[in-house]
Amino acid sequence: MRVECIEELINGNREIIFKYNNKKYFIVYYNDHREYFISFGEYDKNYVDVKDASQLLALKIDGHTLREIFASLPDSAFDIY
Repeated sequence: MRVECIEELINGNREIIFKYNNKKYFIVYYNDHREYFISFGEYDKNYVDVKDASQLLALKIDGHTLREIFASLPDSAFDIY
């Protein structure tokens, strides 16, 4: 999926679930006005909180940034809510 599309979804507070290397990852949001309100992590594992899309896209899985991973995944790898 194009990274620009993912950035728009993140900035629009859309929850995103995607599959990468047979694992399921979540991008979810807090609505309680925290400074760090985007949460990212593997299903049932620890989550990392970030402020914005640029910080999120810089996070790494297996040595690859989310920006790189999202650019390589097909649209079918994503569920958007």
